[in-house]
Amino acid sequence: TNTLTWIGDIVQRCSHLERALQGRERVPCLWISIFSSPEGLLGTIMHEAVQTFDGAANTFEVFNFQTEITNRDKDHIRESPHEGMFVYGISLYGASWERTINEMQDVSPKSKFTQLPVIHVTAGPSQTDRTHCLYQCPVYSTRAMDDKPLFYLDIFNENVHYSKWALRGLCCCMR
Repeated sequence: TNTLTWIGDIVQRCSHLERALQGRERVPCLWISIFSSPEGLLGTIMHEAVQTFDGAANTFEVFNFQTEITNRDKDHIRESPHEGMFVYGISLYGASWERTINEMQDVSPKSKFTQLPVIHVTAGPSQTDRTHCLYQCPVYSTRAMDDKPLFYLDIFNENVHYSKWALRGLCCCMR
């Protein structure tokens, strides 16, 4: 059954790439984990943001990725966002995601990971007003976590200090 699962996964990836490459319009939501080098996809988001930034020409701004976890499923997205991209295919390890309240919660004992809903990824100048309730969850390309994170997922939990999630080793991986 592992071979059948693997073949089914390859067929799904090929059909998604065919849809993404067919038309001239942008695909509303991209499956980020099908790319062998997701850094290139993220680089286009950063490049677009720098090009459209209307700050002073003589200042140097440090740009970072800014993310928002939506409560929408990939099948419910019809249009691409005006800036950035909608991506899916990211799994959360060490906690669970409650879609109804759009919040992270403690993981149930037998759960290994939680598939996150669609994430809106944009880029912009760094924000220095980070609160104690915002955890920047590292997103790795593989579960091995042998490289540096591709980007950080902004997860806001009201009344929960970010250190709770950091001490648990909470991370996200592409799946």
